Amino acid sequence: MIRWGRRLALFGVVAATLAALAATALGSGQTVKAGNLVVFVDGGFRPHKLPRKTPAPISLNAETTLKTADGTHPPAAKVLTLEFDKHAGINTTGLPTCSVERLQNTLTNQAESICGKALVGKGEAGAEIAFPEQPPFFAKGKMLVFNGKPKGGHKVLIFHVYARVPAPTTFVTTAVITKAHGIYGTKTEITIPTIVAGQGSLTFAKIEIKRDWTYKGKKEHLLLATCPTGRFFTRGDLKFAAGTEMKGKVLRSCSPIG
Repeated sequence: MIRWGRRLALFGVVAATLAALAATALGSGQTVKAGNLVVFVDGGFRPHKLPRKTPAPISLNAETTLKTADGTHPPAAKVLTLEFDKHAGINTTGLPTCSVERLQNTLTNQAESICGKALVGKGEAGAEIAFPEQPPFFAKGKMLVFNGKPKGGHKVLIFHVYARVPAPTTFVTTAVITKAHGIYGTKTEITIPTIVAGQGSLTFAKIEIKRDWTYKGKKEHLLLATCPTGRFFTRGDLKFAAGTEMKGKVLRSCSPIG
């Protein structure tokens, strides 16, 4: 187990969106089915060769799509809970923070201008919108991820999405990172915002997480990991408005060096 110190929380950086579900796979081209729901996930981390003991920087990318097997409008995702392996982590030492209040009602470029120093990730998020007596349509917007101010002593990440369709709307939500147990070091939970008064369902997310900076003359890296056993463990639980629930555990390999 890595003992990171007070300013280092474990690997919860992707847990605040449906893209985080893709990150649980940390692999490519995997499909998960639960009843009528079908989730395709793709993504990974680099490098795969990591030290056994000394944390080394990594980058992460993830992409996911959600649909139904029969082509009907999918239910809205409501709560995402993830637990991540204790041998990977997020370092925020000296990294500036932002707040939800500063990001409310901002466009993408405004959010980046206001909180750019706290930016840790970029991507896209999309939703299928289904109004009564109208064919469903897809809308998406750019997604930004910021380092937030700690809450109750816990790390916080802020997710910002601005979409123009069906009407200009800004979505801002947070992920609070807490301690897990056993082989998992971090637990994080997010309530996914209601989209278009409940008529929209999150169906696509793509994200890349990477950030390097200098603090007090020292090079710092956002994502860090070791590979003492050659394995990473992750498990997730995604709850939907209709009462459907998707659960999964994933084992991902890495190559220990040193």
